[in-house]
Amino acid sequence: MPSSSQHNFCSAGHDELLARYTLHSRTDILFQLRAIQKRKLLVNLDLLNSRQIIVTSVLAVNETRNTLILDSARGDALNQELMSGKGAEFIAQLDGVSISFATGPVTWCKYEGLPALRIALPTSLIRLQRREHFRVPMPIANPVMCIVPSADSDADPITTHLVDIGCGGVAIAETSGRLGPATGRILPDCRLLLPESDTIVTSLEVRNSAQIRLPNGVFQTRLGCQFVNLPNDMAAKLQRFVMDIERARRNSL
Repeated sequence: MPSSSQHNFCSAGHDELLARYTLHSRTDILFQLRAIQKRKLLVNLDLLNSRQIIVTSVLAVNETRNTLILDSARGDALNQELMSGKGAEFIAQLDGVSISFATGPVTWCKYEGLPALRIALPTSLIRLQRREHFRVPMPIANPVMCIVPSADSDADPITTHLVDIGCGGVAIAETSGRLGPATGRILPDCRLLLPESDTIVTSLEVRNSAQIRLPNGVFQTRLGCQFVNLPNDMAAKLQRFVMDIERARRNSL
């Protein structure tokens, strides 16, 4: 179960939170993008409606032409998919802070004589520090499962469902009593079975726990967990999933 501050993130207005961590100042946006370019940081381009994630880098930030030049993808098929008009989600990590925005159309160009990709400079971008990752509640009607290996290697894994999810962690719940309430432990090799996405495998650190009595009298164990050493490619998939859930929630209002 999330802590009180995390719960506030889940319930006290996701739109306000997105607005709080969205940069609109052109000066600030250029500063962030130039820092990514100068440090030669890796960038993930998460293709919309696809399981493909393309790793690239920022070659140039051209304020005059209002363009951002990226290294081309390895493979003609990936480049063609990028330029299909669907766009992608630009995701990078700068000093432990997640920088993301929707690219809009991607076009082919040449940079210093070599193939490259061109997108428009974003008019806004989301800048989320890890501690600021808000949680989104998961739909009850279609629960998303998290499979936790049992501490007893001979026992079956523990099937839990996600209560909420964010880029920093999850809250998981189950009613068998097998999870246990202890905090501070690491649950290794947990599998998040995200719909329409590859399974995310990660270790979870249990930060808080609660025993909740459900209306039918059954006790449910809820654990608030933090991701441990989540690989960059899986972090990108997770961030895309979280943003998709949030957009779907806002569109349903």
